[in-house]
Amino acid sequence: PRDFYVVSDLNPHYLDYLRNLSLGKPFLEVARIDLEDPACFEAWRGRFDTVVCLNVLEHVKDPLLALRNMHGALEPGGRAVIYVPQGQKRYSSLDEVLAHRCRYSRSQLVEELQATGFEVELMRDFNRAGVPGWFLNGKLMKRRHFSRTQLKVFNVLVPLIRRVDRVFPWSGLGLIAVAKKR
Repeated sequence: PRDFYVVSDLNPHYLDYLRNLSLGKPFLEVARIDLEDPACFEAWRGRFDTVVCLNVLEHVKDPLLALRNMHGALEPGGRAVIYVPQGQKRYSSLDEVLAHRCRYSRSQLVEELQATGFEVELMRDFNRAGVPGWFLNGKLMKRRHFSRTQLKVFNVLVPLIRRVDRVFPWSGLGLIAVAKKR
């Protein structure tokens, strides 16, 4: 059925949080699914119309294996919605603390998706407005986190930023891709 969702993480604390969140929601299942372990996907072969993978692909050692596993979980014509950080030249102390293996280029993400049986339908920059703050904090100041004040200011400005984000002349901090199972 279309009203069935599976949420996943590897961190036991997040899994506990998700299990608590799912109480009383029979349409929501919590499962520990390792993107790089094909055995974790055996029960899910061809079961989903959509897979959402946000801020994960840049952490795995073998992104092609992870993408093949997601591909296998999709029904024919199913879609993967993927978010990754963009721009290897932006790799900084903030990426290190987040344990990012890399920051993606458009061509790298397209190549990996196509190599694993996906057809890219859409690719969009995300969060152009955050680039100066990322550069200042991660590259220039070598910080390992954003201050609470910076995060609060950014969160307050999000409605405005959403309206003007596309006018900035540089690429975004991230890429959003929608890819269809061939």
